[in-house]
Amino acid sequence: MPSKIKKRSNGSYLLSVAVGYDDKGKQIVKTKTVKVSSMTKAMQEYNVFAAEVQKGTVAYTGKYKLTDFAKTWYNDYCLKNLAPKTQRSYKNHLNNRIVPALGHIDMIKLRPQHIIQFLEELKKPGLRLDGKKGELSGESIMYCFRVLSSMLQDAMQWQIINNNPCNRVKAPTVKRHKYKLLSEEEIKQMLQYLDEEQLKYRMIVLLAIDSGLRLGELMALKWSDIDMKNNILNVTKSNQALGGKGVFTKSPKNESSVRNLVLSASIMELLKKYSLWQKEQKFMLANKWHDENWLFTKWDGQAMYPTTPSQWFRKFLKRKGLPHMPFHALRHLSATLLISLGIPLKNVSNRLGHADIRTTANIYSEALQSVDEKAANKMDQYFRKVMNK
Repeated sequence: MPSKIKKRSNGSYLLSVAVGYDDKGKQIVKTKTVKVSSMTKAMQEYNVFAAEVQKGTVAYTGKYKLTDFAKTWYNDYCLKNLAPKTQRSYKNHLNNRIVPALGHIDMIKLRPQHIIQFLEELKKPGLRLDGKKGELSGESIMYCFRVLSSMLQDAMQWQIINNNPCNRVKAPTVKRHKYKLLSEEEIKQMLQYLDEEQLKYRMIVLLAIDSGLRLGELMALKWSDIDMKNNILNVTKSNQALGGKGVFTKSPKNESSVRNLVLSASIMELLKKYSLWQKEQKFMLANKWHDENWLFTKWDGQAMYPTTPSQWFRKFLKRKGLPHMPFHALRHLSATLLISLGIPLKNVSNRLGHADIRTTANIYSEALQSVDEKAANKMDQYFRKVMNK
């Protein structure tokens, strides 16, 4: 360990404070040079400097490349705190985009201008990893920016840098995707066509509309999550699929995603029929059935792959000649129907599991506008009736 205070030949003093070790086991030391008249004053300066270091107001001044910190961050944070699918996504962005562009820069020398140039580079064509032509989507660029910002935020918390340069950069703008929902007549047609489909898939689609659950939340449901007596559905987890590793269950998106929903009586009746149907499947397969209590399963009782409903729904719409819309749009359909029925926005937000009611208001602004117009028409009718008396 280096001396705390070292007098230099020019009369100045080098102050050194050890703060830990890097990923290679090398001690991390923060230093400061001061010009004072005596060792006593140098000691006073040291005490102040050491206190600042402890508070995290002084950054590490040694050479620590972004590429090295990215490895440390991924191993010490991502692998220990993120879901497997998110881990893989972060790793792809780090290895394929962030490190190749910024990895050579010392952490303490990283500036907002580097981030701005990096974001501009991401807008150029030919950077897609899926082999498709064209530019990266706004969502992909925003996601990459969030990964970088999250990493630098932790670097600041770990006292590697003084501030996060991403905080001084305007975040990429993303145009919110507007789902084109089915018309009222098309919804009626879809519901009629569903009667002709296997009960399992009819149950998935109708429960998605009734509850507004995310697909991962639907796939994570077990029979024990349903209170048949009180018509209550408990949402506590989410299932995801990871290529080559199968299906895994994780915590929900946020705290507000853990919620209890009251289901409609008609859906509860269908759930009872579906329960009997599933028991018949279990009986026919006997010991080949994996009795894991999943609500929606593969043919043998194992958890249904989370992408299966999306694939089935796309083919179903195509077979029936209905306009295409992704499975996730059923969640939007659920919210839009609730708003059109006059359900208070707070209740809709809670049902969807949004952390902030403003999120609900932003996403469903058009539906709210339509309801507002209906309210204005109702008010107009009232005034005309009263004023004409």
